[in-house]
Amino acid sequence: MPPESQTESTSWGDLLRGTDGVICWIVILATALHATQILVIAIIMPTVVADIGGAAYYTWPTMLYTIGAIVGAACVGPLWASLGRRNGFAASAAVFLIGSVGCALAPDITVLNAARMVQGFAGGLLNGGGLALISARFSPARRKRALALTQAVWMFAQLSGPVIGGAFAEIGWWRGTFWVMFPLVAVFIALVYLKLPDDPGDEAAAAGSTRLPYFRLSMLAAGVFAVGLAGPMEGTAARVGLMVIAVALIGWALWLDRRAENRLYPTGAFSLFSPIGPALWILFLSGMVQIAVLLFLPLLLQVVHGITPLLISFVSIVISFGWTAGTFAVAGWSGRREDLALVAGPVLMIAGLVGITVTAQSSSLVVLTISALVLGVGVGIHFVHLQARTMGNARPGEERITAAAMPSIRALGTAFGAAAAGVLSTMAGLGDATDPIAVGNAVVVVYGATMVPAICAAALMIWLVRMSPAKGPARGGT
Repeated sequence: MPPESQTESTSWGDLLRGTDGVICWIVILATALHATQILVIAIIMPTVVADIGGAAYYTWPTMLYTIGAIVGAACVGPLWASLGRRNGFAASAAVFLIGSVGCALAPDITVLNAARMVQGFAGGLLNGGGLALISARFSPARRKRALALTQAVWMFAQLSGPVIGGAFAEIGWWRGTFWVMFPLVAVFIALVYLKLPDDPGDEAAAAGSTRLPYFRLSMLAAGVFAVGLAGPMEGTAARVGLMVIAVALIGWALWLDRRAENRLYPTGAFSLFSPIGPALWILFLSGMVQIAVLLFLPLLLQVVHGITPLLISFVSIVISFGWTAGTFAVAGWSGRREDLALVAGPVLMIAGLVGITVTAQSSSLVVLTISALVLGVGVGIHFVHLQARTMGNARPGEERITAAAMPSIRALGTAFGAAAAGVLSTMAGLGDATDPIAVGNAVVVVYGATMVPAICAAALMIWLVRMSPAKGPARGGT
């Protein structure tokens, strides 16, 4: 990693110029490929099932993509150690293209699901690889701004993904959402081969082996698959049983990983006494909180408050805007201000969640929208610093797997959060999700229970800041 200089320029303009600028555009494009394909599928699925059938598997293209992405992000370290940075990135993009073409040509839902899992695996490699590249190529001062750019890409994808999907669905050519990936992947591969400096796979020696751990990957994928099945499963007992199986499989995979030479996750990944451990737990817990809010907020607004889909989208955009605004507002902070952002973020998340919960069954839509904004800002102001702090605390030789572990662990949190929210809402009497009183009560129960991971994340953040305080004087930047 390049040394940080006290006089090093960290302005946005300098970041996007020269060699750093090329690296940023590679990371931005990698993130965009992954993010757009996560968000576009929900819009085109009605058109998909009308064309090729498979309504019984309506949620599977999303679920399987997520499973593939979690496993893919965990594989960045072994893959790059084996192939090197440039070839590893290009191979990830090539597999992503194969998955996209498979989706575009799918004659039935079975082929589509298989192709989506391939596409998701490669998307996880691209997203995790982008974070690994930021960790390797940028000094700590510039790293936060580069991470902020990736968050802006996610917001853009949230806005453009539905538009792209809606446009192709409108003309009845849902396959176009996958064909459009072809030129974007071609540009990405060209940039990687022409502009990305290669490395000799220096983590191979640190990891001890470049072999992919297929058994651990299988256990991890099976565990996440069990979590995904728990969501649509009928019956609380079946859902709880699947989540227990999921915890056992994922725990087994992580237990084996701690003792392996070619690890998927860094040393001390889940230890509370290593700076990496609390950081990854916070990512997991905040993923649970965010998915619970995003899953049930549209239902709450539509059924309880009678809000139109357009205004529901507006509230979701408010959360995304708060996230992005918070990220860019604090991206230049360091020292004590950085610690302040880290601690304040989860606290604001809790405040926003409390506001949404309290107003869930009232007519205070203005307060609810402001609470949603506060929640988004809370995520934004701590997320970029948490990622940067985690990268900075990586052990020598584990920089890649540490960076790539972050999206993998956060996605695990969203999977568990979605399944847990489904179980809680069913137990709370959600029913067929059409009765306003039942929906309101169920959402209050889900959001009330979500306070637990939110409070745990805040407590862990305080512990992390005390264990690993920011270095240097407090300063801000624009």
